[in-house]
Amino acid sequence: MQNSSKEAMPGGMGSFRAEVAKQIDLSGFVWTQPFKLVVNFSVSKEGKMENIKLLESSGNAEFDQRIIDGIKRMRKKKWTPAKRYGEPVESFYTLPLNFNPPK
Repeated sequence: MQNSSKEAMPGGMGSFRAEVAKQIDLSGFVWTQPFKLVVNFSVSKEGKMENIKLLESSGNAEFDQRIIDGIKRMRKKKWTPAKRYGEPVESFYTLPLNFNPPK
């Protein structure tokens, strides 16, 4: 018997990452080295994505804001909340995002 389960996005995390990528406008940015951003958010007992925060910056405030704005556009998507002992609970997720230079 399982005592807890992790939240789930419809279609899985691969689908969520693909949707996030579609929501981010990278026009006007050029970079030559790969870098990583880390975003943290919570999923409420009701399945709502909340408290979206940047944990690791790209070093460019405008770029960071575009990433956060893109993820915030995903808040309308409903998650299946995590459960503990069969009851929905708030959970937290850390999303690392890797960016490679455009080819």
